[in-house]
Amino acid sequence: MKGASRSSLKNMSQLRSISKLTIINIGNAVIGVATSVAMAWLFGTTDRIASYFVAATLLSVVQKVFFVGQFSEVFLPEYVQRREVDGGEKADRCFSALYNHLILILLLTALGAAFVLPWIGGVIAPGFDAIQRTQMTHLSQALLAVMVLVVANGHLQIIGSARGWYGRFESYGLYGSVFGLVALVATGKICGVWSLVLSQTVTQVVLFAGSWLYLRRQGYRHAWIWNEPGFSVWSVVGRVGFTALCIGATQFYVLSFNAALTLLPPGVLPVYKYAETLYTRVGSLFMRPVAVVFFTDASLLAHHNPSKLRARIADALYHYALLYFLVLVALFPALANLLGALWGGKYYHQQEISQTTFFVFCFLALLIFDGAGLLYRRLNVIMGDLHRHYAAITIVQIVMAFAAPMIVRGLGISGAAWVLILSILAQLLAGVAIVYFRRPQFLAFFPQRTWKLVLAAFGPVLLAWLLPVIFPRLGYGGDYSFLGKLRELLKAGILGSAGLLLGVAVAWMVGVEEVRLAWEKFCDRVKAWRLLRAEG
Repeated sequence: MKGASRSSLKNMSQLRSISKLTIINIGNAVIGVATSVAMAWLFGTTDRIASYFVAATLLSVVQKVFFVGQFSEVFLPEYVQRREVDGGEKADRCFSALYNHLILILLLTALGAAFVLPWIGGVIAPGFDAIQRTQMTHLSQALLAVMVLVVANGHLQIIGSARGWYGRFESYGLYGSVFGLVALVATGKICGVWSLVLSQTVTQVVLFAGSWLYLRRQGYRHAWIWNEPGFSVWSVVGRVGFTALCIGATQFYVLSFNAALTLLPPGVLPVYKYAETLYTRVGSLFMRPVAVVFFTDASLLAHHNPSKLRARIADALYHYALLYFLVLVALFPALANLLGALWGGKYYHQQEISQTTFFVFCFLALLIFDGAGLLYRRLNVIMGDLHRHYAAITIVQIVMAFAAPMIVRGLGISGAAWVLILSILAQLLAGVAIVYFRRPQFLAFFPQRTWKLVLAAFGPVLLAWLLPVIFPRLGYGGDYSFLGKLRELLKAGILGSAGLLLGVAVAWMVGVEEVRLAWEKFCDRVKAWRLLRAEG
C-alpha cells in the first residue's frame, strides 16, 4: 500500500509539473495565435509576408545549427550529476564556460552569415522574383541579431530545466510575447513586415532580461571564464558535434522543402507557414511540458533506479495521449470556422482558408506521433545512444530532402502533406527501432487505458465531419465583415464546445480515471462553495 501511495504521489507531482507548464504554454499558444491573426490581417498571404517567412526559416535554420535542444539533451544530465557530486557552484561554473564559448562562436557566425546571404537567395527561394529575393535578404540580415538572443535564451533554459524550475523561464517568454504582439500591432501599418522583426526583438529582449534577473535572485553568478578545472567544454561540444551531420541534414531538408513550396502557386507558402505556426504553438502546448518533465525524471531514474524507467516511459506516452485527446476533441470540430474568423479578411480569402484548414488537419493528425518521436529521441540520448539515433535521423532527412521537391512538384499541395506524414512517421520509427534492437527492456508503448481516450475521441471527430453536412449553415461561410466574423466565432464556439462535452462525457462513461477525478474535484468545490454561501 505504501508503495502504491508513493507511486500515486509521484504521478501527481509529475502531473502538477506538466500542468504548470501546460498552463503557461496555453498562454503562449493564445498569444502566438493572436500574433498570427495580426499578421494575417496586416499582410495576409501577400508576397511581402512570403519573403518574411523564408527569412524567418533561415533564422530557424541557423538557430538549429547551434544545437539549442541538443546541448540541453547532452549537458542537462551532466549538470544534474555535477550538482549532486560537486555542488551547485561547480556546476554553474561549468555552464558558464560552455555558455561563453557558444556565444562567441554564435556572434562570429552571425557576422559571416550576413555577408553570405545575398549570394544564396536564388537557391533558397527559386520561385521568388528579384524584388522578393532582395527583401528576403535584408530581412534575413536583420533577423540574425534576433537569432543571437534566441540561441542565448535557449541555452539559459538548461539551468531552469536542470534545477526543476518548471515554468519560470517559460513565463518570461510569455511576457515577452505579449510585448512583442503589442509592438507588432502598434507598428504594423507604419513599418510593414519590418514590424515583425521589431516584434521578435522585443520578445527576446524581455525573455533575456527576465531570465538573467531570476538567475541572479536564485544565487546564480555567471563567471566570465573560458575553462574550468575538471570540465572540458570541447568534450561537450564534441558529443553534440556528432549531431552536426544530423542537424545539417535536417536543415537541408527544411530548406529543400521550403524551396519546393516557393514553386507552388502564389499564396501557398504563406498558407503553409500559417498552418505550421499554429501547429508549433499547439505542439508546444502538447509536447513540451511532458518532454521537459520526462527528460529530467528519466535522467534521474536511469542513474538511480533504471528498473522503473519503462513504466515512466509508458506514463509519459499516456500523458501525451491525454493532452492530445483534449486538443483533438475541442479543435477538430471547430477548426474551419475558427480559422475563417481569425484569419479571413482582405488579404486572406476563402480558398486560402480551405488550404490552411487542410494543412492544420494534417498537422493535428500527426501530433501524437511527433510527440512520441520526441520522447524516444530523448530516451535514446539518456541511454547513451545519441550517435545511433542521430545517424538514423540523418538518413531519414537526407532521403526526405531529395524526395520533397519531387513529391511537391508532382502532387502539389497534397504532396506537401505527404512530405509531412512521411517525415514524422519515419523519425518516430527510427527512434523506436534503436530502442528495440539496443535495449528492448525499455521499449514501451501507449498503455492499455489509452484505448478509452481513442474511443472517447471518435465521437467529436465524427461530429466534425457530419454536423456541417447535416446543418450546412454551421460550415464556414466566408463572410469577412465584423458581424460575419462574430458569427463564425459563435459557430466555432458551439462546435468546439459540443466536441469537448461529447468527448469528456464519453471519457467519463468509459472510465477515464483523470476525467472522473477532475469531475469529483469539481463537485467537491461546488459543494464547498454552496456551504460557504449558506453559512454566509
